[in-house]
Amino acid sequence: MEAAGLDALCVFYPARIAYLTGFHHIPTERPIVLILGAKGDATLIVPAVEKEHAETTAPTSKIDVYFEYPGAEHPMERVAADLLDVSAKPRRTGADHDGFVPYWGYRGPRLSDLTGERPVDAEMLIESLRRVKSAAEIACIQLSCDWAARAHRRMQAAIEVGKTEMECYMPSAAETLCEMVHEMPGWRPRGHNGSGLTAMFVGGRSTAMPHGFVKGHGIQKGDVLVSGAGADIDGYGSELERTMIVGQPTREQERAFAAMLALQSRAIEVMAPGVTAGEVELATVKVAEELGFENSLRHHAGHSIGLEGHEAPFLDRGDEAVLEPGMVFTVEPGVYLKDVGGFRHSDTVVITEAGNRVMTNYPRELADLIVKP
Repeated sequence: MEAAGLDALCVFYPARIAYLTGFHHIPTERPIVLILGAKGDATLIVPAVEKEHAETTAPTSKIDVYFEYPGAEHPMERVAADLLDVSAKPRRTGADHDGFVPYWGYRGPRLSDLTGERPVDAEMLIESLRRVKSAAEIACIQLSCDWAARAHRRMQAAIEVGKTEMECYMPSAAETLCEMVHEMPGWRPRGHNGSGLTAMFVGGRSTAMPHGFVKGHGIQKGDVLVSGAGADIDGYGSELERTMIVGQPTREQERAFAAMLALQSRAIEVMAPGVTAGEVELATVKVAEELGFENSLRHHAGHSIGLEGHEAPFLDRGDEAVLEPGMVFTVEPGVYLKDVGGFRHSDTVVITEAGNRVMTNYPRELADLIVKP
């Protein structure tokens, strides 16, 4: 902020507020705004429904509480007043967005409407910090990976032909969640995206859609299953996904699985400090072309992960970010065939000084991922 000549910085995005203060909240139509002053002071503006929550979790200089949205006085008016309190000049005020991001029916003035000047774009002041994880953040993500693997092993063992997806994975997730509670005294989920642990899978031809929904059909011999598991550790998550086959795979399934595994292996192989994010995806595309699967790709090779399931930078040909030690990514190039199914593994990988380290300890080979019918 000092180098950018800023008197104040307004932070509207929930994950950035959590990163800077430890205050996690459920985004609603009610604006929550963090104002950082040039002298190190910080004000967190919250609605009354978050008053006690903020007071017990946010280590800021001031908690400014308004009653409700939209209210007699719009909450954004409070933001303008608090900027005046820290003597922030409009041309020396930065923000990660020009006002609160519309959500759940929110409408309101932009920050620039209230100050008369468009704020300095200061989004990257925070995002550049979030991209490289600290040792403490990496430890949280590693623990998330470990619990995800435990839940996934239990879930894979519980899969039975004739049962629906939910009947197989929900008991496994619940049992593992109970173990988390008992084995980590004081643990509680801090993010807002679930119960604290996820272990699930999609089955059948719906896997051919990268974001296919659970359909609730009975699992059948020959089905392709694509799973997902992760756990919330102090708000940080991870991603473990595997492609499984129910019974003896067909030749088409074996060929698609082998192609997917080759793509992912190549992506992990090239990830190292100094490599650009775009290079990782282009390396996988080259392998797909060599194997004849270039038309079966539906998304980039992966993305960063941490407080959010998807973060920047992205392992995408359009992303020029340079990989650095401490960056954490999901690596998940997939192969999708309409009449066969979807094939995607996802592993969480941290960039190290020497190259990278796969954080998700789970089998990747087909022989270990065949479900006995």
